[in-house]
Amino acid sequence: MLHTKLLLSSAIFALSTFANATVIDFNHLTHNDTVQTFNSINTKGFVIKNDSQGNDRLGIWGKNDEFQADKGHAAVFVNYSGSKTSIEQANKSSFNFKSIDLADVFNKGDSASIQFSFFNGQSTTFETVVLDRLIGLQTFVFNKKNLTKVSWVGSNSQFDNINISTPVPEPETYALIGLGLTGLWSARRRKQA
Repeated sequence: MLHTKLLLSSAIFALSTFANATVIDFNHLTHNDTVQTFNSINTKGFVIKNDSQGNDRLGIWGKNDEFQADKGHAAVFVNYSGSKTSIEQANKSSFNFKSIDLADVFNKGDSASIQFSFFNGQSTTFETVVLDRLIGLQTFVFNKKNLTKVSWVGSNSQFDNINISTPVPEPETYALIGLGLTGLWSARRRKQA
């Protein structure tokens, strides 16, 4: 009986890990220089890129720089106003986009308008956010599901703490639960016989 309970609780724990939540925070790119620039950033299975023509499309202020919105850490800034920044999984599969933290590019409390585009492979929806005149990062919650790509365009800005997850594979999950319960039932019947 104890063995069966242990197996059942292990199966439930394993299934609870299917909603693979991730926060992309860029802290692994923290540095002490004034600024470092990138054409794209690959992290945690996602690719973040900007469509501008310069070699310094995305950047990170030094961790103690006055412009850094995530003091002591790293927030990425978009170097060209009006350019499009996007995030998608490196393997092109779908994901859920819960929230993102934003600040103006120089972290001075400037207002900024940023339009987000959410692609799900069949259609695109749009939402515009406006940064309040606050210094530091502001969290914007979207809770969009089953996307293939998210992009944003607008004023120069900094972004950090992108909260994403991969969708729970519902039919497969139920099939695994069914197989597991069938296996437990069969093992119990054999033991009783």
